[in-house]
Amino acid sequence: MSKRFLSFTWFSIVIVLYIISIIFVTNQNSQHNKRNIYNNWQTKYVVNTSEGKYINTVNNKTNGVVLSESQGYGMLISVLAGDQKESEKQFYDLYRYYDSHRIKNTSLMSWRHIDGKKNSSHDTFNNATDGDLYIAYALILASEKWGDHKFTYKAAAKNILQDILKYNLNQTTNVLTVGNWANEGTKYHNLMRTSDVLPAVFDKFYDFSGNKKWQLVKKNMVDVLYRSSMDNNSGLIPDFVQITNTGMIKPFKNGKSLQLNKHDNDYYYNAFRIPYNLAESDNRNKRETIVLNRMMAFFNSQSKITSGYKLTGEPLNKYQSASVSAPIFYATAKNSKWQALHQRESFILKDKKMNHNYYDDTLLTLVLYSLK
Repeated sequence: MSKRFLSFTWFSIVIVLYIISIIFVTNQNSQHNKRNIYNNWQTKYVVNTSEGKYINTVNNKTNGVVLSESQGYGMLISVLAGDQKESEKQFYDLYRYYDSHRIKNTSLMSWRHIDGKKNSSHDTFNNATDGDLYIAYALILASEKWGDHKFTYKAAAKNILQDILKYNLNQTTNVLTVGNWANEGTKYHNLMRTSDVLPAVFDKFYDFSGNKKWQLVKKNMVDVLYRSSMDNNSGLIPDFVQITNTGMIKPFKNGKSLQLNKHDNDYYYNAFRIPYNLAESDNRNKRETIVLNRMMAFFNSQSKITSGYKLTGEPLNKYQSASVSAPIFYATAKNSKWQALHQRESFILKDKKMNHNYYDDTLLTLVLYSLK
């Protein structure tokens, strides 16, 4: 064997070992960064009370504001971060708080609670469908992961799923309403929050409960999302859409009295979650894939993705935010076709401390712990 061959062999081995070390160090740094983000999120947003723990959505810790949405995200993050020792205990404490703030005679959580203040009947007796969907999903995952409260979590998940279908389903369109207050006969009954389309979650609900209604809900809500996407050139989807009893989709714009806020018909804070929701499913159907690809193609065409868009593709703001970029970062991580876009959106990982807001930081934390 020649010296030249031996020299080449050793050189190749050194190069391979060097590459392996780079990958190892990069992965270690990534895990460290991920853990830091999770720990910072806990420090800033998790509040301990005699009733359990809640996720605070405001900077004021004296009179914190918890939403069922934030509680659902907190429970879900705690399950996904289950390798942390304190995660199981934290989940149980978050569950206790949810259990203490259920709407009377239901398993649905009151949509908002202001800590230390008397809450209105609007806060106490109304739910927000998205929050209860996340809570139910987190309970199912927790029942599969942890044994100590397995049957408690399974029973709670079963009850909340039954109540979602009882109080939050439009029986004509078989699409979830935005809350139990959007009753039949009200002007909001045919309103759909587009970020409530959770294909992977609905599949989980069906597998868990055996109730075929969840398959129908998934099909109908994905169809609405698809038609909404195909209704414009950008592929973007608004926060809310209206569905008539005949299945027609209309913009949610029928006078100021009907609007929830001025961005109801824009790609905004609710719709920001859609790329994550669709990409979370590893078994996407054709329509889900088309919607996701159209959105990613639009974002890939932008030199900088800003926080919110009109459906024409016109930016609503000049600044960037993790709430819009984190779901895109997640979606592009699962498809090598969008590798360049994924790299551009990785700026969300560069902040050493969380100094934004509950929504930005929570979606970032959720995305990092959702990535396999």
